[in-house]
Amino acid sequence: MAGGVTFHYWPGDSPLHLWDARCKVVALAIVTAGLLHVNAAALAIFSLLLVGMTAHSRLPWITLARELRSWGVFLAIIFLVQALTHDGPEERLISWLPVSITAVQTGLLTCWRLALILTYSTLFSLVTRPRDLQTAILWFLRPFPFLPARRIALMVALTLRFLPLILDQAEDVRLAARSRLVHLRRNPFIRIKALALPLMRRALLRAGDLALALAARGYREDIPLPPPAPVPPVHWAPVLGLFLMVLALVLDAPRFLRETLPLAVWAETIRNAGRF
Repeated sequence: MAGGVTFHYWPGDSPLHLWDARCKVVALAIVTAGLLHVNAAALAIFSLLLVGMTAHSRLPWITLARELRSWGVFLAIIFLVQALTHDGPEERLISWLPVSITAVQTGLLTCWRLALILTYSTLFSLVTRPRDLQTAILWFLRPFPFLPARRIALMVALTLRFLPLILDQAEDVRLAARSRLVHLRRNPFIRIKALALPLMRRALLRAGDLALALAARGYREDIPLPPPAPVPPVHWAPVLGLFLMVLALVLDAPRFLRETLPLAVWAETIRNAGRF
């Protein structure tokens, strides 16, 4: 695969791969919501959790890190915007630079949050088959009969499947243009034309083939859906644990306990626990 592993499904037999896709969707939503409301210490915990899950799933660390570098420009722009637009009377980092220490800290935290959200989303796509995601979306939309659940689930699954294909084709077109020395042309419009037109042609041809394949297989939206399989209760246990952990981090439970209970109470509790 020329485009690497981003947005691809990476086969495996780890517990994260075998976890029910419906639980993974809920877990991803919990983690994303938690990352938007936690402090730096909690972000460090989320980072360690991400490292542990990635290592346990036996995913290609080096390839994944190399491809996530492409988000560096996007995060750098966000950091500059945060640092330069932050208003306040705080002390400046450098006397002649209109950037305060608080602005730098805010920008770093924002980029850290976004990087974790992007990496968790990439991890989700690596360990979840598009077919399982389609089934999960059908299960979530089943209580809403006024929504075209089959169409929405199909579109999401096709998007998740076609994004890596388009990235692979873009890499193939780039390498083909580079072999023809297109990258040496000074006119940027010629370089864009050499990349965009072949890529659009391939994408449109693949979309036409997909439409013919769906029609040949008799795809219809009015066919009743079979009843979904229930989620095994054991698969909900990690979701509950993750929810409690995120809730404690959002509410800053460790700090609350330190400020609420005096040190003497903590010492007495630890001493009593040691007796047992």
